[in-house]
This record gives sequence, structure tokens and C-alpha cells, in this order.
Amino acid sequence: MKSPSHEQVEITAADPPVVSTSEGVGLPADSISSAELHGRAIQQQEHNRTYWQTLRSDPWLLFWIGVMLWTMGVRGFENQAGGSVISVTEFKQRFGEYEPSTGEYFIATKWQSAISGTGNAFCILGATLASFFVDMVVVATFINIGSVGIEFGSTSIGMFFAGKMVNQIALGMYLNLITAYVADISPLAIRASVIGFCNLSQCIGPFLGAIMAYYTGTWASSWSWRSLVCAQWGFSAVGLCGQIFLPESPVYLVRRGRIEDARKVLYRLYTKPSDAEGHLAGIQLTLDESETAKNSGTYLDCFRGANTRRTLLSIFIFMAEQFSGLGFVSNYGALMYQYLGISDKRSFLLSIGAQILSMSGAFLAFFVSDFIGRRPMFLFGCVSMTVLLLCMGISGSVNTTAATTASVGFYTMYNFVYNFGLGSGIYALGAELPTSVLRNKSLAIGINSAAVVSIMWSFVCPYIFNPGYGDLKAKIGFVFGAFMLLWSVAGYYIVPETRRRTYEEIDELFLNHVPARQFKSYVTVAERRAAEAYSAEEKGVNV
Repeated sequence: MKSPSHEQVEITAADPPVVSTSEGVGLPADSISSAELHGRAIQQQEHNRTYWQTLRSDPWLLFWIGVMLWTMGVRGFENQAGGSVISVTEFKQRFGEYEPSTGEYFIATKWQSAISGTGNAFCILGATLASFFVDMVVVATFINIGSVGIEFGSTSIGMFFAGKMVNQIALGMYLNLITAYVADISPLAIRASVIGFCNLSQCIGPFLGAIMAYYTGTWASSWSWRSLVCAQWGFSAVGLCGQIFLPESPVYLVRRGRIEDARKVLYRLYTKPSDAEGHLAGIQLTLDESETAKNSGTYLDCFRGANTRRTLLSIFIFMAEQFSGLGFVSNYGALMYQYLGISDKRSFLLSIGAQILSMSGAFLAFFVSDFIGRRPMFLFGCVSMTVLLLCMGISGSVNTTAATTASVGFYTMYNFVYNFGLGSGIYALGAELPTSVLRNKSLAIGINSAAVVSIMWSFVCPYIFNPGYGDLKAKIGFVFGAFMLLWSVAGYYIVPETRRRTYEEIDELFLNHVPARQFKSYVTVAERRAAEAYSAEEKGVNV
């Protein structure tokens, strides 16, 4: 299908501005409300603003996004701490089993699998609950605080396991609620950056966790592992202070018919009252013209009409996270270093270095994703991960000191490559592709699909790479590299570009069944209407 040329319609003061409907029929501006015209004009204003102009324009909006992103940090910290704790000597002596042949304690493989794998099932429960109750961030924080208390006071491996499972409910809620909230209120020019910050905030947590594990892991007391657990309260306490005053999502409020409440929220977010009114009108327009506008927004709606394609894309994109080996690297990082012949102390140092690389990759993605685009970032991530993982598998197949060193290098570089390409791109695409009415539920489906795959890997991986079983060690790169090759090829054909697209435009693109590779160049009716309305306001016509 050939897309129309990208032209802005010129409107003269002598002629009344004409605004096209979604069916393409032109209507005089005086036949629609001034609020709708202003909403259209604000959409064009969003297109016109540069990245740096947007960052400076509404500081309170960015502040509330920051509150949510800080809260997300606990998820990364907990995942890193969980992997580090089972490697701490005091923890293994307290909750592990004694091996007479080596004179050392170890956590049984079944508990390794259960702690790292079963948590994803509870993460699924949390993400699903969040899709029904989208204003439960404070509830999730209280669950997090209570479950950390259970972990901290554990007297058995079973009690520790129970605390982690309850904690995963809160973390699953965070992942859904925070991603959707940030997507709802993010300005167009910086949307990929701030949504991708969900990934960066999860990189900061592991970095802090790795540093703590390095300094506390050798303590000759229970605080060697308990300090890693209770540090989560730092994220919770600070986050809770902001969450109590957090404005509700204006999209959620408009969907519930609470227009005045949505208006009050937008006045808190935007510096200019006219911007707040325009965004309110824009939200109403997007929801009214959505394919599911007259539906209840159920899970069944995610698989109706054009939403089927969007939901399947969400599943594909989020599954890339786990088929790239992220769960394996996150949960078994320290153990993998040890199995490659690295000492406990050095493995912790390498873990810290890996987290620095993670933050570097995510931080770089923060600045370039809104300039490069979502599709190129995602495809680059898939291709680069394919190359890196296959190289790790090859070096792991050679039994020399140099090859082992190379394996350690590839394994450590994974953190930078993943977070620069896939890590940030997954969140941006996963949040932008669903229609606004179904965002929380579509996110839940994508997140839960990845969690199901993560459960599978969490139980399988220890038996693949642990000595005494598959003993693949670095050769596990062949497994994940093969999957990333498949994602690279499929992604080229099905992953669209959503950069600089309003949610109304994205809805139209899917309704018109535009091929993924034409998303960038296709000119929508919504773009024309926004250009016409903006031109009318600039010239003072019917404003």
C-alpha cells in the first residue's frame, strides 16, 4: 500500500479551517467544538517540540514520572539480591546442605530453581491484579514492605522462599502499573526515553545490590545476607512518600468518566493551563475513536479485531527478554563466574562491573532512543545479542585459559549490549503498541508471557549449566543465540516504528492494517487533522 505524501494543509484566514474525520470526510471547524480543535492543535504542538524543549517545559510532570521510576528500582535490586544471597557463605551455611567431599555448604539445585523460577508465577499474579486495579501502587508498596520483613526474619529456606514469593506479587504489580502510568503521561518527544527509563531504574537496583553483596558477603554473621534483604525498604520508604501524593493517571480517570478529576490532575502535571486543557481533549479524542471505545476493555478485547495483532506483538516483544537469556544472567551471574573458575571475591567484583555496563547501556539508550527510533533499537538489540551469545558459546567450547577469559568477557558485555538495544526498546514498544483502553491488560499479557518463559528457563537452566548435569557453562550461549537469530528475522517483518506517533495515530495505523515497515512513512488522518487545527490556532481562526 502506497502511503500518501506528507503534506501539511494550508488554511487561509478567509476560509474556515477544515478538519477531517477518521473516515477522511472534511468538516468545517465551526461544526466541532473548540475543545476538540485545541486538543488537535496540542497534538501537533507535541510533534513540533524538540527533545530538549520537552524536558524543560513541564518539571512537575517529570517529577512524578521520577517518583514512579525510583519505585521500579526495587525490582532490579531484589532480583540481583536474590541471585547474590544464595552465593553468600553465611546464607549457604544457614539454609544449605553440607557436601562432605568438598567440605562446603551449598543451596540445593531444587531450591535454586524454586527461588528463581517460582517467583515468576507470583509476578504473573501481581501483573494480572494490576491490570484490573490500576490505582494500587501504594498497595503494592505495602505488600513489598511486609514481604521483605518475612525474608529478613526467615528461620528456614522455606520461610525465605515464601517471603520472596509474596514480594514477587508486589514486583509484578509495579512492572505493570508503573510502565502503564509512565506511558499514559509521557510527552511525545521524550516518550521512549522515559518509558525506557523503566529499564534503567531496574539497572540501578542491581548495581547497588552488587556493591552491597561485595562488601557484606564476607561478613561472619547473618547480616551478610540480611543487609541485602532489608535494603529494599530504602526504595519502599522513599517511594511511598511520593506515592501518597501521586496524581492518578488522567487516561484512567477519563475512561471512568471522571472528567473534572482528570482536569485537576492535568493542571498539576502541566505548567500551562492551556496545555492541560488541550491534553484533556486529546485523551478524550483518542479514547472516543479507539476500536474498543464502546467495549469494557476486557482481556477478550485484546484478541478482537486489530487488537489481536497488537497483543501478539506485545507477547513477541516481551518474550525477547527471556529468550535472550536475561533471566539466566540475572539469577545466576555470580554462580556462572564461579563455574568459569573465578574466585568468589573476583566474581562479585565482576558482577559490579557487569552492573556498571548495564547502567551504561541503559543510560546511553535513554539519550538516543527518541532519536533513533524503537524499531531500529529493537532490531539492533536482537542482532547484536545473536552475535554476542554465539561468540560466547564458541569461546566456551574451547578449553584454554584465553578462551575462558573471552567467555567471561562476552558474558560480562552481555549486560551492556542487552540494555542498550533490547532492554529499553522492549518497554517503549510494549507500552506504546496497545490501545489506551487496553494498555494495562495488554502489558499484563506481554509481561506474563515473558514470565511463563522465565519460569521454564529458571527450572531448566540449572540443569543445563550446573556441573553434574548438562555442564554447558559458557556454551549455553549457543542456546540463547539461536533464539535471538529467530527474533532478529521475525522482528524485521513484524515490529513497527512508533517514534513520534500519538496514541491516536498508532490506533489508526493498526486499524488500517498498515505493514510494520510502512509505519514510519505512512501519513495518518490524525496527523492531518492535528496540522490543520494547529494552523488554525496559529492564525487565530475560531480559537
